[in-house]
Amino acid sequence: MASKARNIREQRDREKAATAQDSGSAGDGRDTKKRAARASSNVFSMFNQNQIQEFKEAFTMIDQNRDGFIDVEDLKDIYSSLGRDPDEKSLKEMLKESPGQLNFTAFLTIFGEKLHGTDPESTILSAFQMFDADNAGELPEEYVKDLLMNMGDNFTPDEIKQTWKEAPISGGIVDYKKFTKIIKGSDTDNV
Repeated sequence: MASKARNIREQRDREKAATAQDSGSAGDGRDTKKRAARASSNVFSMFNQNQIQEFKEAFTMIDQNRDGFIDVEDLKDIYSSLGRDPDEKSLKEMLKESPGQLNFTAFLTIFGEKLHGTDPESTILSAFQMFDADNAGELPEEYVKDLLMNMGDNFTPDEIKQTWKEAPISGGIVDYKKFTKIIKGSDTDNV
């Protein structure tokens, strides 16, 4: 627990240092550095503190040798712990998504691009509303399950099971307004 807090403080300190570097510079070639620092610090604004902590825990779990970078050996180790044995070519392909070494900031950036590459919250909400004749903000669980398994990109039973782990379901009813916010990583307190 203490090491997690220390890691977060260290990351914040690095971000503050990067921001401080941003404030100096004329046309002396540091503009590229400024843009890179801004780009890396902006990724932290895409997520709330709890999400960043969860990503940090996932990163630490994958970074088996604890060197601060995820490499092919780390991926081999994590896959092995899951009973899988992917070929090295597949692992290298995964790492190609990162423009350089895969440190925590690059890891967070990749997830930010993937998560924010989904439809806007309003589009997801509108899709649910199409099936809610009463505009109650809720749909029966079985109805939503049927829609997911039989319309558009059909979900498999395993995908449904995984989705239901995060879905706000109570008494067989899905609160799709809250679910939309969960999908997008928004604040669910104001629903």
